[in-house]
Amino acid sequence: MTNIALKINERTKAGKTLLSLINIFTSENKGVEICDIPNFETVKAMYDAENKIGTTKAKNSKDLFNKLDI
Repeated sequence: MTNIALKINERTKAGKTLLSLINIFTSENKGVEICDIPNFETVKAMYDAENKIGTTKAKNSKDLFNKLDI
């Protein structure tokens, strides 16, 4: 199986045509599947959260707002 990440400009004729083809293949279950691939910022945020990088602990919401200076 091959995974491909594409950026398609849906305003162009080629972009519209490619999206139409992708929709046909995915709707008729022709062996093509669309997978959501998170971008770099999302992957980094997930890593930081899992490793508790840059996180803030608070006892309750009032304590959290005080720590965040809101």
